[in-house]
Amino acid sequence: MIEPLPTPRLSRHRGVVLVGGQSPALVGRLADELAGPASRRLSTERERQPEPRPDLDPDLGPSPDPHTAVDTVHRLALDLAHDGAAVDIVASVEPGTPLRPTGLMLGALLDADLGLPDGRSLLQHVVSVVSAVDLAELVLGGVDDRFRAAEHVVELVEYATVVALADTDAVPAADRRTLERLLARLAPEAAVLPVDEVTRTSLATRGGAAHLGSAAGWMQALSEHTPDLAHDGTITTYVYRDERPFHPERLAAVVERTFAPGAVGTVLRSRGFTQFATRCDRVGSWSSVGQMLSLDPTSSPSWHPDSPHGQQIAFFGLDLDVATIRRELDSCLLSDAELLRDPAEWRDFVDPFPVWAAG
Repeated sequence: MIEPLPTPRLSRHRGVVLVGGQSPALVGRLADELAGPASRRLSTERERQPEPRPDLDPDLGPSPDPHTAVDTVHRLALDLAHDGAAVDIVASVEPGTPLRPTGLMLGALLDADLGLPDGRSLLQHVVSVVSAVDLAELVLGGVDDRFRAAEHVVELVEYATVVALADTDAVPAADRRTLERLLARLAPEAAVLPVDEVTRTSLATRGGAAHLGSAAGWMQALSEHTPDLAHDGTITTYVYRDERPFHPERLAAVVERTFAPGAVGTVLRSRGFTQFATRCDRVGSWSSVGQMLSLDPTSSPSWHPDSPHGQQIAFFGLDLDVATIRRELDSCLLSDAELLRDPAEWRDFVDPFPVWAAG
């Protein structure tokens, strides 16, 4: 008689918690707090980094490679499982590490190798430590020359199950209330807490990180099941959609004129997908934080059936003049006459935006 192999006791795995953020000291301290007596406390930093100095440009220097954190945590999880030990890891990642690709890669590897029988992901939580002072300055303060830093801070918020806010007392009460409402829109699935209030009990609900790939507020706003206009009393959310490509010269003029401070309210965050007539083979990424806008290529070809088509952009802001935003962006779309021209001729339109690297 052949004896069946024993079922692996995967249900006893607590899983993996990633802790990232801006400050090495706060990230490390919080990871220590979240690690229980049975947890393996892991740091993926190659070496202890000094605290950022306020007189240095935070946009200087390359971001840490997310593969470093992924490989370190994945290897430890496999070793623990191979030895018959429970996979219970709290890992702090080097500040500056982009959490979204780190979490997506790590979650996919863990699920492929050690996924739980009930379908839950072993990547249980992503905890982001964010300075409320930096967030207020970058999003509310009119900064226009720190896009990389702003994008990183907003990504920390949008790709998290728990947002741990530091320095909240240093932010004026009115700005703090605005940030609270904005964070509820940018990260609707996340718990937002002062960093000193984040404990192991904050992680009682397990498995939320499995859905982070589509949990960001802008991604939910772009869903066809979500209304294109919403207002919570503070933050207006508006989704602009159209299947036609933009004429880049007209778009550049509208961006300069319409999205200047106060022209259509205050756009705090916008994110989505765009398509230029001059670059109609590529899907572009539209991303703004406060006064800073970036238009970059994605890896998606526009002709692929699963790629977004035309314009799909979610705006989050204060007192937004939605009618003007719609009218101004409509004026950037190709006219009927332009659409009837040979698309090869579209490449001759004036395009003042930076050239995209070849995909």
